[in-house]
Amino acid sequence: MKRRNLLTLLPALGACGKRNQTIEGRWEGKLKNGVSSMNLNLDFFPLPDKTLDLRATCHDLFLMGQPVQTWRLDGSTFTFTLPLIEGPRTYTGRYGGPTFDVENTAAEETLHLIRLGRPPALPYKESGPIEFRPTAREVRASAQIFGANVTLTHFYADLLARLGISTSARESPGAGWVYVEDTPLPPPPRTDNPPAYLIMLSPTQDRIAEIARFECPIFVLLGEADSRTQRLERGARQIAFDLREALTKKGRKDFQISVVPKADETFRVKAFGREYPRLTQAHIDPFRKFLAQFGAAG
Repeated sequence: MKRRNLLTLLPALGACGKRNQTIEGRWEGKLKNGVSSMNLNLDFFPLPDKTLDLRATCHDLFLMGQPVQTWRLDGSTFTFTLPLIEGPRTYTGRYGGPTFDVENTAAEETLHLIRLGRPPALPYKESGPIEFRPTAREVRASAQIFGANVTLTHFYADLLARLGISTSARESPGAGWVYVEDTPLPPPPRTDNPPAYLIMLSPTQDRIAEIARFECPIFVLLGEADSRTQRLERGARQIAFDLREALTKKGRKDFQISVVPKADETFRVKAFGREYPRLTQAHIDPFRKFLAQFGAAG
């Protein structure tokens, strides 16, 4: 076999894939499970080295321009793996020129995609997995993001950047601390380098004393249907009440505690049977309200 023929058979693996002009751009489709559906977009970005970068966007799955590290286009066969917070899920199917049709048989899910054109420009400059700096609006504050799940950290970095907050995983003087998961807090911050603010998502009741010790503006977001709070008399609202009482006893007024109605610990509202859970507007609005103190809310 001649070398040039061998090269044409090599598959496209992630960003190392051979650049293919016909798949560049935005592909829009519906992820269906036979009962309900949700919008899901795939964006193929050309890179300077003539390879392609694949990104996935589906708000309800916490994917907002999320890099897809594992994908392959081999002739007309297309396979990719979505990095979901519940665990990776692989879809396989065919590329037929104007469309992609893939499925995950175990989850009984299908996805039909059509090409729309160029991917939309991101409203921030991305220099790392969660190193985002807003470009479409004034930078109002900065945040250091804590979390073990790469999908969640990327999702919330994207959300904050769209609200005018630059984000990073690195320690930065004057930055706020954002915990996207219920993970242990560090020792009390040094008095010469305290966080500008603290955001805690879905903390459990045993975090109350830790949260209350921070002498900075505090924002805590809870889901009313958090399954981990069933033993509490009023569930997640009990955590909200106890934390509010702990802060009020200290004379604190610089805090915001919000509970998303009917939502679980991921702030999604579960439906019945095989209906997909959904993130609601009640998830984003508390962020806007809290961050308004750093400038005009967007």
